[in-house]
Amino acid sequence: MRATRVMHVDAKPEQVFSFFLDWTATPPGMAMEVVHESPDVVGNSYEWTFKMLGMPRKGVTVIIDYVPGERIVFRNFGAMEGTQTATVEPDNGGSKVTHEMDSRLAVPFFGRFFDPMLRWGWRRNMAWGKREMEKQPKAKKTTAAA
Repeated sequence: MRATRVMHVDAKPEQVFSFFLDWTATPPGMAMEVVHESPDVVGNSYEWTFKMLGMPRKGVTVIIDYVPGERIVFRNFGAMEGTQTATVEPDNGGSKVTHEMDSRLAVPFFGRFFDPMLRWGWRRNMAWGKREMEKQPKAKKTTAAA
């Protein structure tokens, strides 16, 4: 499944990246744990599990590219294989987030038949992530003294 979504998030870019780098920020129904943390972020890896049609699915995600304040790229292995790229830029007091996904469920012979289910889950998780990022405390605005 290949898909791109562009959305405005009412959170500063640094808050968006903080969320992307927080391995505990996982959508409902998914569990994740750290396998390796790298001081420069690239190489961080996480094991994850979720259920699809009642069957447990497992995999690993590795951060393969990270440009602070600009872009993060995840590579998935296991039950879901492919890449996800998020680019973030300042936008009207918040952030413009572009999320690109090129992934498939690793189900022999039938993986592409699950694309509609994968797309539905991706959209649901994107909406969840947006809500969670927007819940973060906002930076206080300063006003000039008169």
